[in-house]
Amino acid sequence: MTTYAVLCIPGHGHVNPTLAVAQELVARGERVFYYVGEEFRPVVEATGATFRLYESDAWRKYLPLLAQQLTDKGSIIDTASLGKRIGMMATLVIESIRELPALMAQMATDQVDCILYDSTFMQALFVSDALHVPAVKLFATFAMSDQVLKRMYGKEREVDRSFVKEFFGTLDEKLAYQCELYGVPVHTIQEVLSNMEQLNIVFLPRGFQPAGETFDDKFGFVGPALPVQRYYGGDFPLDRLDQRPLLYISLGTAYNNRLDFYRLCFEAFGGTEWQVVLAYGSRIDPADLKEPPANFLIAPHVPQLEILSRADLFISHGGMNSTMESLSFGVPLVVVPQMWEQEMNGHRVQELGLGLVQERDSVTAESLQAAVEQVAHDAEMRSHLQSMQDEILLAGGYQRAADAIMQHIHARA
Repeated sequence: MTTYAVLCIPGHGHVNPTLAVAQELVARGERVFYYVGEEFRPVVEATGATFRLYESDAWRKYLPLLAQQLTDKGSIIDTASLGKRIGMMATLVIESIRELPALMAQMATDQVDCILYDSTFMQALFVSDALHVPAVKLFATFAMSDQVLKRMYGKEREVDRSFVKEFFGTLDEKLAYQCELYGVPVHTIQEVLSNMEQLNIVFLPRGFQPAGETFDDKFGFVGPALPVQRYYGGDFPLDRLDQRPLLYISLGTAYNNRLDFYRLCFEAFGGTEWQVVLAYGSRIDPADLKEPPANFLIAPHVPQLEILSRADLFISHGGMNSTMESLSFGVPLVVVPQMWEQEMNGHRVQELGLGLVQERDSVTAESLQAAVEQVAHDAEMRSHLQSMQDEILLAGGYQRAADAIMQHIHARA
């Protein structure tokens, strides 16, 4: 029996893709520990894994600042905005070093044999080295490389890294000081940001990954790891769904404070042929929405997989989890991105003929209606959706991920 530790930043978009894999490992007789925040205890324990409370003052301080940067306009390869993001991520890593000894002590007590870590939990490199245990990197979104950036933004555009050389030197000094102070193996910021493991699991099919053909066999593109049944603690009235075409609207869990957008949806689709399910999140007062149209069912959270299994179209923020879940059910998308990563996902959806993109700051009721009308009646798009749905099925999902992880660990042993 192997004991696995799962390390994720405290975000549903990063924790959710790991849950079905953990459940499968437990079902195969392995032990799995999650080191994550209290809000994830119910979904973790539902998998049969063991919950370990891990809270980070560094995350609490810097993740909101990073989130604000991610919602700012500007290209991912714009020198100024890229520098700010790299600086914020590096600062988060440096500040988190002081919290690692307690985490490593608990993991040593739990006799962890292997670490499974989300790609944004970059400090896992220090933990793996300190405990002398192998690690597997998990990508909840695109795996990144120079080839990916060139493919997505044009081959003629090179990523200029010259501006960070002096910047990295200062950061490396701070990082080395923290590592020595807290007895953690020393690495440079460049090593932390660019580290890849001998096995890297990517939760999307290779055909959706930009420049997917350029990744070697260290990368397993397993597609979305959808559970047979996901934990849901709400009481959404599924029995009220009827035979009308179903339109699902959600901006996810992180950037959903958009009262203006939900009212725009009321205007666009109220009184239409659609039965509309709208998830508005936990950051707004539903009383501020006023009375929804009669053909709307609204709730802070809904059982998304069950809704998508019945949906005809999904208006989404374009988070990778939601995108993959929609494509798994062959549901076309109208993507209204709320931050740059979702913008990348949305444009990939449009590029592959799986849906359309609407700009966050210029979308109107009329443009949203027009996009939904176009997507709902596009026969060629339906063909592309079927092909992608087939590829997702063949990718193997959580079972292939568990196979790859166990084979990798057993081979090393």
